[in-house]
Amino acid sequence: MAPSHDLDSAEAIGEFVKRFYAKLLDDPLLSPVFLQTADIDIETHLPRIEAFWRKLLLRETGYDRHMMNIHRQIHQRHEFTAEHFQRWLHHFDATLDEHYSGRYSERARYLGHSIARNLQEALLKPGDFSQRTRYIEDRAPFN
Repeated sequence: MAPSHDLDSAEAIGEFVKRFYAKLLDDPLLSPVFLQTADIDIETHLPRIEAFWRKLLLRETGYDRHMMNIHRQIHQRHEFTAEHFQRWLHHFDATLDEHYSGRYSERARYLGHSIARNLQEALLKPGDFSQRTRYIEDRAPFN
């Protein structure tokens, strides 16, 4: 059966983040990055990630952290590899494919891939990384 829910509400985004992070924290490569290196408190972290995705998908205000700087700090403590980004995207896409469909879900997929690509380029090849003149979310298709 095809997924029937879209990421068009705060509730749907909250459930998506919980499902996605359950996969991330169960992954033997990614879990240590979150739990040991970044030392996240999941109860604090999930609402921040929900706010991030509500900003991108629903245009809500409330998320004002600098995602790139946060990931640079983590990268200094434990270097990311291309495999980290591939695994993250695998779990991201799997969560979408298993539970969500619709234009907001496809926008999330586009944004997730753009974010992963930009983070990977900025962290693994900083000399090649060029600053973007427009925000990623402004380039995301929205049919």
